[in-house]
Amino acid sequence: ALAERLPAYARVILDNAPVLFGIALLENAYDETCRIEALPADRILAEEPALLEEANTRMPRILFDPLDVLVVDRIGKNISGDGMDPNITGTFMTPFASGGISANRVTVLDLTPETGGAALGMGMADTSTRRLFDKIDMEETYPNAITCTVLDFAKIPLILPNDREAIQCALRCAVGADRARPRIVRIADTLHVERLLISEALLDEARANPAVEILGEPAYLPFDNSGNLL
Repeated sequence: ALAERLPAYARVILDNAPVLFGIALLENAYDETCRIEALPADRILAEEPALLEEANTRMPRILFDPLDVLVVDRIGKNISGDGMDPNITGTFMTPFASGGISANRVTVLDLTPETGGAALGMGMADTSTRRLFDKIDMEETYPNAITCTVLDFAKIPLILPNDREAIQCALRCAVGADRARPRIVRIADTLHVERLLISEALLDEARANPAVEILGEPAYLPFDNSGNLL
């Protein structure tokens, strides 16, 4: 596993290359640098694990778990190397990693303009939209999946005509979901989870959590005449 091999590789490099020091950059949940630490070469192996643990505690998190459906508005390489960060969504494509929430179904609605058609990460979704599908550039997407050897990242999910049907299909296929009170969270992307939408079934949890501020009253999701979210 990488967790075991990377320190071993690092030790070989430090023992055989003229490394003077390393610089650790830690980010907070808002994608901002919050700490800069310089370590002499002889302290890297001893002190870097604690910095990694601190970085993990500062990652953004979705505070509702488990979910019937997680709706992600957009994915892209400018959001995460994986398109969407599985540390946030729990949608790991390899048995060698774990974490994040447990979502029965995930729907992804679109690609970011900045990703240039690179749709790596769509394989973590169960449903998606024709809008996303039409933007996929296979020549931009496949090399990344092949290089990392995790081909599932580039697999195409079930494609529905619009946002409404992609969400409805995900909920319809969420095994064990209470259709009258589904547990649904909608986020913009995995880099921005400070503001999110929750279904009414999660309101009591939100009210009981001091880390959550409720900013509005329950309302229906607004769709246009084509069935896409406004």
